[in-house]
Amino acid sequence: MRENPMSIELEPLSENNLGALLEAAVADADPSEVMPPVAGEPGWTAQRKQAFLEFHRGRALRAEGPVELTYVITVDGRAVGAARLEYQGDSFEAGVWIGRSHRGRGVGRAVAERLRIAAVAAGVRRIVAVTTGDNTAARRLLPTATPVDEDGTVRAAVDLE
Repeated sequence: MRENPMSIELEPLSENNLGALLEAAVADADPSEVMPPVAGEPGWTAQRKQAFLEFHRGRALRAEGPVELTYVITVDGRAVGAARLEYQGDSFEAGVWIGRSHRGRGVGRAVAERLRIAAVAAGVRRIVAVTTGDNTAARRLLPTATPVDEDGTVRAAVDLE
């Protein structure tokens, strides 16, 4: 008997699903994997949770217009991570985080394809991605990646024609 495939979707971030995204981050990711650093005790403190919400409200949910398009990654209807497309002139910089329990299951590959579709729909024809040299999962999704730079980063550009 064959298992049903996972339903992997990207839902535009909104105030309605921001809480579910925070819950996914707290349950299945380290703060350093999903947001800029916040001073203080390690882990998901009340201050860090509030900073997570403010970070997304200040970037994707801004009243004066977003600086990036952010999507909640859902697997079978449950939030498991986030993907973003940040405006960079005539291209987007892509970013993704996926909760630890969903890594290695094909979610990243499905998300990369859906981000390509979203970028084309937004009128952009190039996605740029930057990751660390030791992030082998992300590097497998970057077919045109450059070698690891002196600062430990890897860059890739994907034309979407």
